[in-house]
Amino acid sequence: MEAPGKLPPLPALRTFEAAARHLNFSRAAEELHVTHSAVSHQIRALEAWLEFPLFSRQGRAVVLTDAGQELLAVANEALRQLSDTVGMLRRRINVNRLSISVMPSFAGRWLAPRIAAFIEANPGCEVNVVSTTERSDFVRDGVDVAIRWGFGGYTGVRYELLMEDVLFPVVGARFAGRLPRTPAGLAGLPLLRSFGEDWLPWFRAAGLDWPEPTAGLMHNDSGLVVQAAIDGQGVALARGSLAALALRHGQLTRLFDIEVPVMYREGQEVSAELGVDEHGQPRRWAFWLVLPLRGGDTPLRQAFIDWLRAEMAADAAAGFGPPPA
Repeated sequence: MEAPGKLPPLPALRTFEAAARHLNFSRAAEELHVTHSAVSHQIRALEAWLEFPLFSRQGRAVVLTDAGQELLAVANEALRQLSDTVGMLRRRINVNRLSISVMPSFAGRWLAPRIAAFIEANPGCEVNVVSTTERSDFVRDGVDVAIRWGFGGYTGVRYELLMEDVLFPVVGARFAGRLPRTPAGLAGLPLLRSFGEDWLPWFRAAGLDWPEPTAGLMHNDSGLVVQAAIDGQGVALARGSLAALALRHGQLTRLFDIEVPVMYREGQEVSAELGVDEHGQPRRWAFWLVLPLRGGDTPLRQAFIDWLRAEMAADAAAGFGPPPA
């Protein structure tokens, strides 16, 4: 193996790569968790070491010189390859540690009440649950597996459909009002809802020519709507996946057999480019299993994926949750 030649300082090279990729020193500073002046200092030190400029100023903007563009291409590839290798080795060596990135609603209503059973079935393992709406960088964040709510089509990763979800009304055991016998009996009851998951499609499926409710409790998290129903605050239009465990435990009761798929609609916090297919039709929201392109295939991760699918199948078999893909 041949020794590498003389290399510039790695911290300065890492700073240059971030600044060159963003073409913005402030954004590079945010990414690296340093100050703007620290980025400027590292760039000046690197240019002094190289003895040629990497950036030039055009008004308030910075642009790369020809030499800077060449160095960025090589530095980005080398640093990503190094990061990928380190992440892959960490996952391979720490075979009893599993880091899972999930949406907050799924973490709170589906995963958190069940994960103890998985840990008990895999003694000695350490499970780290990262609850976030942001897409995880598997290498940077040390994540082994992610569960995303969306439309698929993710780039730079492996992904597969886990479960398509449905919406139906549920009510908690503590609800003090009368329970309706027909959909029309919902009139006058407090209807709980989550932003982006309207009652209107369910009304139409139930044969009700009612407008979308505009009064009462509105949450921005689907899991909070389920909890509000458990607390007896009203009738919730709940996702089957998030309500499944509470239905199995008798905390919630499903009111009717009518259900509707969770579909994209204008106004949701996602662009129409993602939410509409090539024929102009809205896509169906679903849970997706997302994995890194390379590495991380440990027995513990596979055990988690198998357990995940088995739990979803158990919900469906009991009649309380949507069937897994």
